[in-house]
Amino acid sequence: MTVHLWEEKVWIDGCFDFTHHGHAGVFLQARQTIDPEVSGGNDALICGIHSDEDIRVNKGCLPVMQERERYEHARANRWCDQVIEGAPYVTHPDVMNKYGCMYVVHGDDITLDKDGNDCYQEMKDCGRYKCVKRTAGVSTSDIIQRILTGSRDHHSRPDEVVTLEELTKYSYDRDGYGPGCTVYRETLDNIVVRGKTVPERLVIVEGNFDLFHIGHISKFKKIRADHPDRHVIVSVRTNEDDIMTLKEKALSILSCKYIDGVVLDLDMGTLATDIVTIQIDDIDGGEFDYLTKETIVNRIISQRDEYVSRNKRKGF
Repeated sequence: MTVHLWEEKVWIDGCFDFTHHGHAGVFLQARQTIDPEVSGGNDALICGIHSDEDIRVNKGCLPVMQERERYEHARANRWCDQVIEGAPYVTHPDVMNKYGCMYVVHGDDITLDKDGNDCYQEMKDCGRYKCVKRTAGVSTSDIIQRILTGSRDHHSRPDEVVTLEELTKYSYDRDGYGPGCTVYRETLDNIVVRGKTVPERLVIVEGNFDLFHIGHISKFKKIRADHPDRHVIVSVRTNEDDIMTLKEKALSILSCKYIDGVVLDLDMGTLATDIVTIQIDDIDGGEFDYLTKETIVNRIISQRDEYVSRNKRKGF
């Protein structure tokens, strides 16, 4: 049987624990390997996500976020078209062939299986591997280390000041190129990145959004369904006690398909009285309503020795 492979169908895979903005950056860069002018409607970014057990076998410990949480978080990414649950840890051409994907895209770091072999070696050998730049300064291990140590030094790092270039990139529409989300700073009159929003049809969502997770996303999805005639704008701010920086929160939230923009450090006193505002904590999160920042932190603290050992192996 002849298998037809499409250059505009791209495969990425991984654990995507926390599904932070570094992961979102790989989704975006993978999407950008597809030329929107020649796709002919067949374009798709297909994301394979490893199961909890496969991660345990190959990494020696379970991920912080459970597989169902990771699957659904990836599905909510604006540049992802399809999620394949329980994708094999070592990328295999037969799996990519099944979905018609010519290429796999991965960041410029080496991923090894339990035997110390490159998970992408076979794809490299057959010319079906594309490398993109890994997002510097963010990793699952880094987030875990902050939780283990209580350190908040990252808030003062120069590279944690979000740039216009970063905000623009993470605001791109589904094709990875065109305008999508709108970014405001402090007031709704100060547009930093212009997207598709209409000023008269906004709903502002307030919350903390630290350790941004599928619990937040489920609530965004419900808010969008409840307000189909409005654009969902998320108010993003941070404080010195937060685990994530303003940059990390903003870029993670911008990659979500259920929102239309963010406003950084919103001055609530500047909002017009007819603007709808919603507190995220007042919304029912459905299946993932149990998930909170505290839930995630407790998962790590309750397995402290295991995560300390894991991070030591990674050089922390």
